[in-house]
Amino acid sequence: MQNDKCTQQRQQLKAGSKEHNTLGLRHRHTYESVVGSLKATEKHYLPSCTAGRLGVALVYPNLYSLGMSNLGYLTVHRLLSATPGVAVERFFPALEAESPLKPPFYSFETVRPLGDFSIMMFSFSYEGDFDKIPGIFAALGIPVIAEERNRHHPLMVAGGAAVASNPPALSRIFDILVPGEAETALPSMMNILMQSGMQPDELAALPGVWVPANHDEMLAPSSMHDINSQPAYAHIVSSQNAFGGAHLIELMRGCPRNCSFCLAKAIYQPVRSLQPAKLAEWLDQHPDCSDLGLVAPSLFDHPQIEEIFNMLAQRNIRIRNSSVKWEKLQPRLLEILHKSGITGLTLAPETGSKRLQTAINKPMNEDRFIECVREIFTAGFEQLKLYFVACLPGEEQQDLDATIDFINSVVKASPSAGHISAAFSLFVPKRRTLWQNKPAPTLQEMKHTIKYLKENLNKLSTQLKTSFASPQEALRQSLLSQAGPELAIEYAMEAKKCRENRLFSRNQFSALEF
Repeated sequence: MQNDKCTQQRQQLKAGSKEHNTLGLRHRHTYESVVGSLKATEKHYLPSCTAGRLGVALVYPNLYSLGMSNLGYLTVHRLLSATPGVAVERFFPALEAESPLKPPFYSFETVRPLGDFSIMMFSFSYEGDFDKIPGIFAALGIPVIAEERNRHHPLMVAGGAAVASNPPALSRIFDILVPGEAETALPSMMNILMQSGMQPDELAALPGVWVPANHDEMLAPSSMHDINSQPAYAHIVSSQNAFGGAHLIELMRGCPRNCSFCLAKAIYQPVRSLQPAKLAEWLDQHPDCSDLGLVAPSLFDHPQIEEIFNMLAQRNIRIRNSSVKWEKLQPRLLEILHKSGITGLTLAPETGSKRLQTAINKPMNEDRFIECVREIFTAGFEQLKLYFVACLPGEEQQDLDATIDFINSVVKASPSAGHISAAFSLFVPKRRTLWQNKPAPTLQEMKHTIKYLKENLNKLSTQLKTSFASPQEALRQSLLSQAGPELAIEYAMEAKKCRENRLFSRNQFSALEF
């Protein structure tokens, strides 16, 4: 009787193991299928190295389409690929919108188990992506708190704009932080790691790199990257990127403006512009480029922007960009943009209140702005999108009314309200900005402001399209922007819940297009 029971238990275990293996193989096959489809959309302009003494998993903690549109992430990939002895492979926790991957996790290039890599390197562009840490770490069985890891775990490294803004938030989670620019820090860092046998202590004296376990703060970078010596560009171009499959190149790093809430000026100093001759040289090296995304925090502040646009027009290259500076929109630029196939433009007045325009260091001549709107539609453009920031410090109802009146003036200057859309983000005080110490709006304040704007903008016209950032997400981003080392404790607790509940993604991944 006892023998029969033991035999039955062994058969059940065997059946369970077989079912588990079948599910694992099915999961891997599905992943390989999706990855294969995405690989078919890519064109590589430089060789990638997936074999080497030191394996690096390069993680972009968001959608594939966003990672393949991020020049910071792609630059790190390019630098690692050029480092002798380093094998680098990509990883994205979501390959398609609204579809986070389920573990086990594999690399993009060779479907190698993610936990097999010696180094895991994360690129954080936005503070909100910090929240992907618990799920990824939990799925890999890696302790969130750095002190709890040992030499058998991968070396954990993080960089990117969000790290440059607030490195203390990740100081108890990652072994190495790179708040500086990758071009000046990464090559030396990788060479030292190769020579020292993966000892992060050896990096403590390296400018632009922070080893939190050894030093309270980072040594300032000794130099800034010369973008004319080596521009940042997409060496892998995917038709699925957020720019509609366009090539990408950085036209300017840093911003000459001084907006109170903006991070670009603080973390990318001094401002550096790509010379037209260097852009021409790059275009000659990429003769198949017919669609180009120009990346810069303030593109139209480039000192030779008209010369660059003329060059692209002569080469019949379609131009892709985000928002434009309305005061720089001369008739010739409008003509080039329209002939390039662009049907809509985006402007960022931020607020219609003159008092707040002064406070954010972004004054505006409203009469000239409205004249510019008329010129845009006269030039043949069909859509105009306006960006605003709501819940700015000190904002009162009269400021909101001023913004509503301003939008009404724009609508009157356009063919119809259906040609205008207004998008509202919510103020987030970020470290290192002029307004880093301003209080973040409360959830109640944000909801009240959005309700007021919606009700009054709807009165202008039912054709007017409006969109508003999520108050919950803005509140979370404010917390993450100001968080310190205590964030590790929160994430460690969440990682534990992830393992217990077998849920490794608490938030969805949404697509973004330009």
